[in-house]
Amino acid sequence: MPNRDNSPHAVSDAERTYAKKLAEVYVKLARMSPEQRAKYADKAKELSARLAKLPPAVKEIYDNEVRALSGAAASPAVSEKESAETAGKTAEPHQDEEVSVRRTSRKPKYEPDEDEYDDDYDDTDERPRRKGRAKGCLIVFLVLLLLIAAAGAFGWMWVNSEINGERGSEVSEATVIVERGSGPLTIGKLLQQNGIIRNAQVFRLYVRQTDTAGTLQYGEFTFSSDMSYDQIIETLQETNKERDDIVEVTFPEGIPAVEFANRMEEAGLCTAEEFLEEANNGDFSEFTFWNRRDENPNQFMACEGYLFPDTYQFFKDDSVHNMVAKLYAQFDANMTDEIYAQIDEMGFTLTEFITLASIVQEEAGDVEHQADVAAVFMNRLAEGSPVSKLQSNCSSYIQNDDDNNYIYNTIAWYYGDWNSIPAEIISAYDTYSIEGLPAGPISNPGLDAILNTLKYKESEYYGDYYYFVTDLTGKYYFAKTYEEHLQNDETRLEVNASLGQ
Repeated sequence: MPNRDNSPHAVSDAERTYAKKLAEVYVKLARMSPEQRAKYADKAKELSARLAKLPPAVKEIYDNEVRALSGAAASPAVSEKESAETAGKTAEPHQDEEVSVRRTSRKPKYEPDEDEYDDDYDDTDERPRRKGRAKGCLIVFLVLLLLIAAAGAFGWMWVNSEINGERGSEVSEATVIVERGSGPLTIGKLLQQNGIIRNAQVFRLYVRQTDTAGTLQYGEFTFSSDMSYDQIIETLQETNKERDDIVEVTFPEGIPAVEFANRMEEAGLCTAEEFLEEANNGDFSEFTFWNRRDENPNQFMACEGYLFPDTYQFFKDDSVHNMVAKLYAQFDANMTDEIYAQIDEMGFTLTEFITLASIVQEEAGDVEHQADVAAVFMNRLAEGSPVSKLQSNCSSYIQNDDDNNYIYNTIAWYYGDWNSIPAEIISAYDTYSIEGLPAGPISNPGLDAILNTLKYKESEYYGDYYYFVTDLTGKYYFAKTYEEHLQNDETRLEVNASLGQ
């Protein structure tokens, strides 16, 4: 299979907007007096660091925007360097080499919404703290530019009052529990839900611009609604003392709901039965995704697919409902309006999409090929497809422990044995006998699988490839016809045989 790591970078709308925002900030810095640039030397350094991470295609958009805004014929790269040197020589050298944008477990660091997935959190208590910086015009400008630029003077005053803690005459207090691993957006939502601040996104951007995300601690904190963002951040910087009532549990990507339940029981937090009962039948209508789910009577478990895989901290004496809600809240936080819009464009319901993403999670051996695998399955799901059945071994009739089969390894285990599974459940999940998707997700996909499933059209195999197979070296073989697939399968077997398998 051709190496696709060096394929041209497809610029998304978010990246395009981000490049233009960076250009606006650069031009604003460039037009400052030497004294002003010295004052904002740290911002010039931050801008240079962000530019160094841009892929070539995004960098080109940035360069063009700088030229358009400044009207200068000089190379933006030179101008940026000179500006950085003028601002106290604090900026890092401008980088022109190509930057790899292959995702590992989170979004690339140059994307404007990177901390929506809490990547910038570091709970190392020994890390030196940095207090919130003064609220300069540039910070307010950036927040205003990204969120409510069109709101004009009213928006400017609203943001300033929100940052300064001027949120009305009535002052309220609330004690908030911040879980270990929570990032600015998650913390902001907690503060907003408890009436401390008015907008979680403004708080998230302010934390980013003051570069204090990595200093925020976890634990129990008391806030009041008249606290400024700097005061809130300072409170969150208090080092949390070790607690013996917190249990940490890790849930890997792609495990089924019953494995979530088993891990909770092993951690001594609740029984597996209690967890599944609450996850399937509890009321979680406060979450956006909960009201978007399908209710298929043949779906094995209503919670399957929505328990977000990650590492969590639970309080030993907390209710099962709150523990499940923590997992659902993380799923809800990661499912953005943009993702929902893309799902709608695919013509899928949320359950149908998460079902496909779960199959991609199980069928793709690595993140790199998830979009390719999604493309093949979308080809099969297309109207008029010559291969109308998914025929996924991960959801089939195969009774083999080595096959990672949802029906055999998960559903049969839950019911006690294969023969105890209700016939309608088997038929609803056997992708070799039914057309289209199974009745529901077959695992809980991670963020990579979700995002890469959305990128199926970017795969070179989208359109008329209906088969794929992999050998033990991890190489993928894609085919358009069944005859080509059989040839690929022979090659696969030869490779495996050469490895002694």
